[in-house]
Amino acid sequence: MKKLLFIITLFTIVGVLSTTPSCTKNDNNNDTLVYEMQTLQQVYNGCNIDSSDCTYITYQYPFFSGGSEIDDSLNHIVLTIFGVTKKDDLTKTQQTFIHEYSEFVRKEPAYKFGWFSQTNVNVPYQTKNTVSLSIETDDYTGGAHGIYSTFYTNFDKKSLRVITKSKLFTDSALQVLTTLAEEQFRKINEISATADLEEQGYTFNNNKFYLNDNFILTSEGITWLYNPYEIASYAQGAIELALNKEDILPLLNEEFKHFWD
Repeated sequence: MKKLLFIITLFTIVGVLSTTPSCTKNDNNNDTLVYEMQTLQQVYNGCNIDSSDCTYITYQYPFFSGGSEIDDSLNHIVLTIFGVTKKDDLTKTQQTFIHEYSEFVRKEPAYKFGWFSQTNVNVPYQTKNTVSLSIETDDYTGGAHGIYSTFYTNFDKKSLRVITKSKLFTDSALQVLTTLAEEQFRKINEISATADLEEQGYTFNNNKFYLNDNFILTSEGITWLYNPYEIASYAQGAIELALNKEDILPLLNEEFKHFWD
């Protein structure tokens, strides 16, 4: 599937566009940063988005409104998720998607189905030390079915840095963690310790279990997520693997042991 969210070149739009901005104020008392959920949508020719022949694109995302350096950094991260550096350019990416569709149906007038693209950025977890963002995408641009994915970004308020796996663990610690994770993976999927993963229907690179870079901090520990097609067939959907903080804490680099304080 073509991914159009990161194209920011503005084209002349064919057809009538409906643009709907909105926002919802966050009222989660567990959060330590204030943000508002904002929605930006464009609809091709004013069609009904509940109809199968309607083409539309929707962004939902948090805007951190406290004005601090942390807020500014998070707002920048949210924009980069959409492939832009200025808020005004979000509209341009949506116009590009609509233009792509209008050009396609101009060349294929018999085509009767609509396209859609939905990207929802949420704040599923936050502490005084960290903020975790989830990026959920659901896209259809033709074919047998659409494609959905979830990606995570974790942010350290203290260092103002995105938290990556390589920052959390040394190579040797990651090897230990990967061994623990594989044991957990095999246990929950009822796979014996000696069974071949490929023969069990999994498609790890080189048939070797690994922890990817798509993880989220939670109150219980860290959860990894593998999107459809990443390690298994589309029919198996997204696959999650949760490791508890008691196993993780001894392996963390010292500067990150404050996560669950």
